[in-house]
Amino acid sequence: MKKLCVFLVGVALLTAFYACKKDSLGIYDPKMKIEKIYNEADGRYLMEQWFWDGNLLSRIDYFRKSGNLDYTQHYFYDKNRLIRIEMDDQHSDFLYDGDVLTTINTYDGDRKVETYQLSYDNKKLSHISIENDLQAKRCALWSPMNFLMPVQKESTMASLFSSDTKREHYDFSSAEVDFVWDGDNIKYMKMNLQRPDSVQKLVFSYVYDESLNPMSHFFIMNVDHQMLNDQPSYLFCSKNNPVSVYRTEEHGVHSQSKSYYYTYECYNKYPTKVYEPYLNDQNKWDSLLIYTYQYLY
Repeated sequence: MKKLCVFLVGVALLTAFYACKKDSLGIYDPKMKIEKIYNEADGRYLMEQWFWDGNLLSRIDYFRKSGNLDYTQHYFYDKNRLIRIEMDDQHSDFLYDGDVLTTINTYDGDRKVETYQLSYDNKKLSHISIENDLQAKRCALWSPMNFLMPVQKESTMASLFSSDTKREHYDFSSAEVDFVWDGDNIKYMKMNLQRPDSVQKLVFSYVYDESLNPMSHFFIMNVDHQMLNDQPSYLFCSKNNPVSVYRTEEHGVHSQSKSYYYTYECYNKYPTKVYEPYLNDQNKWDSLLIYTYQYLY
């Protein structure tokens, strides 16, 4: 696995209610349990296989396009509350104040390389402060594909493993992430990242449909990965699935914006197929099937 090649940031939160209530973070018991996720964008192949021990997610196997196993994430619990995720010699520990998730520490072997501090407003997740050890050569690499919506196409994977110069350009020593809610969905995510020579400011706004998010209890945010691939982050605290995402960036005197769109085929309101609309050569809207989900029934 190419886990030595890029400094990614990952944080995994497992939640019980759509609104990411503070006393429910750390619990994942979805109504529809994912069994397999297939990549359809570049020829159909099994991308992820999920394993359950009763109602608890015990592990996820990640596969290469060749069909070979790439790596495995193992999940550990105190009763039904997540306390650790392990992958090879990397792991993240989840710390609680009573039932409230307050801190996540990520380790490479015995060395702590990332710390996440969580804050709440009216019992909902409102803020995450992130600190990175920029002297560390690597950190825990959570799957960049482990999103309900696509973060990247197969062809952009190479950008994850680019030269040290490019990687250092995207490193950040700290980040502040704020969430603005609209009912049970996150309406805005605002990010300030402290880069080596600047502060990068990003805002993501979301529009949702009525389809239900099967990962709404399973929140994985991969902040730096989004910067490397110029793609938005998708938040699994939300009850529904975003059909459009609008990204605005301010970097010094420059400002950029970009939109992303998705559609779904559903079973009992849960998506089974995810499409990305695009403009074809005739300047008409078309769509590309990019993911298929298989559930345990």
